[in-house]
Amino acid sequence: MTLTEAAFWTKRFGVIVLIAGTLFILVLLFLLSSKDSTLPPEYLTANYACTQEKEEFLEHKLEIPSLEVTPDSEMIFELQTDSGKIDSLPNIVNVYRYTNLGQIINSQAEAKILATKMGFDPERIVRQGTTGYIWVDNTTGRSLNIRARDLNFTLKTEHEKIREIRREFDLPTEREAPSIATNALRSIGVLDQVYTEVQPTIHLIDINPDGSFSQAESLITAELIRVDFLRKVPMISIATNLEGAQQMVDSLTSRDLTYETGSKIVNDERVEVYNFSTLLTYQYPVKTNISVYVGPRNDELKSLNNVYQIEYNTWSLETESCGTYELVSPSYALQKIQEGEGSLVYLNSTGDEVRPYTVQSVNKFRVDNMYITYYEGLAEQQYLQPVYMVEGQAELKGGERADFFIYYPAINYDIVQNRIELPPAPVKEGGLLSF
Repeated sequence: MTLTEAAFWTKRFGVIVLIAGTLFILVLLFLLSSKDSTLPPEYLTANYACTQEKEEFLEHKLEIPSLEVTPDSEMIFELQTDSGKIDSLPNIVNVYRYTNLGQIINSQAEAKILATKMGFDPERIVRQGTTGYIWVDNTTGRSLNIRARDLNFTLKTEHEKIREIRREFDLPTEREAPSIATNALRSIGVLDQVYTEVQPTIHLIDINPDGSFSQAESLITAELIRVDFLRKVPMISIATNLEGAQQMVDSLTSRDLTYETGSKIVNDERVEVYNFSTLLTYQYPVKTNISVYVGPRNDELKSLNNVYQIEYNTWSLETESCGTYELVSPSYALQKIQEGEGSLVYLNSTGDEVRPYTVQSVNKFRVDNMYITYYEGLAEQQYLQPVYMVEGQAELKGGERADFFIYYPAINYDIVQNRIELPPAPVKEGGLLSF
């Protein structure tokens, strides 16, 4: 090789090294910057911040009751899921702490105030040991049972009284019923604003001879309209004042997640937030813990003239999450469900979403989809935690098809740690973006 040729290849090699080095640095910077802007630190590494010590949190693992099936059920699972949707589920989400749990000191006085608002004579109280208070009004056929611990309550009307009034008067329309139910809860001071942000669902109700309820075929034949109140809870919240906030939002929306805008207080200033939320779900997925049964107007009542029954069983949540926790993978949850560790909470072959469940015999479960939601049961919980909700159709022994829902706790309890102090996400220059 001549000196001229050597100089040529030396220059050419130098250019190649320079280009390769530049490309390497650009790729490295891109990867680092994209990682930094993917999510705030608490969603990249769970902070487990609801308790100082992990043992305190693990005392409150979710335990979800399951419906029974007959002993000859085979419990075979066939997966027909849309893997793209399952893969897009987040792996670290918020956990929330319930507030004001425990016995209310002045519960009897508070219960009397609540009873008065619902038209009962507060002094005609009957104590149910130390657990609750009861009122009965024989004139109107109504009764009220308030739990002393948390003031959750059930208002009922004798079924014959409902039938008697229904024979003479019409029901409100399906459009009017949610408004009537909302105003009723507001009038007695128990409607949290968060339950007005999602349109309530309704079911038309028939009263069966044995006193149980079933789903009516039409408004003409119905005796009541049940209004169920829903709420959403943010799984992931992105404050708009964070550096790379828009890239974070774009990253999540590219995974088929949707957001709504909200706000929160940061350093005494209100900041706009992107909330990637999911609905609260309950022991019975087609019924919530706050249900109001609306019927014909009854002018004999002092208040709640269109309301015949209320089932109110809920607790207040802290506005902000207490910490973030890592989830088991969707595939792991599906495996555990196949091994019989999920909670069957709904199995229905009739299409009647109101009638009480009767034990069924199952050949096979066909899984169609999977979601993350938050579970609030009928019993008091310390924390609001996420669950995987699996839905599909079951094949029963008689050949019928039945819609089903199965829950599985989503938090990976095996790796929960003591509280981790993470660095705060950097904010945009200029401070908070308030509005």
